[in-house]
Amino acid sequence: MRIAMSRYSILLSAMGLMTALVLLVATPGCAPTVQQEAAPPTVTAAVTEGGITWDYVALGDSMVAGHSYADYYAVHIEADLGVKVTLHNWGIGGQSSAQLLEMLRNNQKLRNAISEAEVVTFVIGVNDIVPGLRRYKYGVDCGGADNQDCIREALTSFRANYDAIIAEILSLQSTTDTIIRTMDYYFPAVNETKRFGIYEDIKPHWEALNEHIVQAASEHNIPVARVYVALNGPNGDEDPASKGYIKVDGAHLNDAGHRLVAELHRELRYEPLGP
Repeated sequence: MRIAMSRYSILLSAMGLMTALVLLVATPGCAPTVQQEAAPPTVTAAVTEGGITWDYVALGDSMVAGHSYADYYAVHIEADLGVKVTLHNWGIGGQSSAQLLEMLRNNQKLRNAISEAEVVTFVIGVNDIVPGLRRYKYGVDCGGADNQDCIREALTSFRANYDAIIAEILSLQSTTDTIIRTMDYYFPAVNETKRFGIYEDIKPHWEALNEHIVQAASEHNIPVARVYVALNGPNGDEDPASKGYIKVDGAHLNDAGHRLVAELHRELRYEPLGP
C-alpha cells in the first residue's frame, strides 16, 4: 500500500577468486545453501495508528537470497518509521546483472511488486566478474598480454547492465515517495589472494566494479551503503573474515556481517530520491 506524500513526510520528520570466490557463484536460479544461524529477528516496533503497511522488495544475488541483511533492514524501517514492513525477497544465489535485468524486463510479477513497493534495495554484479577471476587464478586463457581481458570484458557488460537495471527500477517507481538503496561489495579473499600473490592483480577489477556501482547510483541520487570500506578497510586490504564477518565457507557473510550491512543501510536514513 502506498501512502500519501504528506503521510510519508510526517514519518520522516518523526525520525530524529580463490576458494572464497568460487563459493560466491551459486547455481543460477537456485538459492545458496545457508548455514544455521540466528533466527530472523522478531519485530517489536509498534505500528502507527491505522496499521500502515509498507512493501519492501529486495533484489540481488546471494547477498540477498535466504536470511540476509534485508531481514534486519526491514526491522530497522519498522523501528524507525513506525510502519509494518512486508519483505518480498527476490534474491537468487549466483544471479548476474544480465539475469536480473532480464527479470526486471520480463517478469510481470516482479515488475508489479516493485511498482507497489515503498522500499526497494538491490545489489548485483559480483557474479559477472568472478568467472574471469577464477580463470585468471588457475591460469586458464582469459585473453590479453596479462591474461585479464575476459575480466575487463565482463566489467564492460556489467556497466551497461547496471545502468539499465537502474533505469528499469526507476521506470517502475516514483522517486518522490520511494526509498531506493543499493550497496557495493566486500572482497572476501584478501588473505587468500595475498598468499597466492595475486591480490594486487585482482584488487583493481574488484574496485572497478564498486566504483561503477557508486557512480551510476549517485547519478540518480540513489544512496549507496559502502560495504567495501566497512569490511575491507579504507585501503581495501583488510580481510573481513579476520573481523568475524564471514561464514566458514570463506565467502558469504555470517549473521554479524548481515547485521552490519543492514546498519549501513539504516545510516543512509529514509529520504526518497527526490523529483
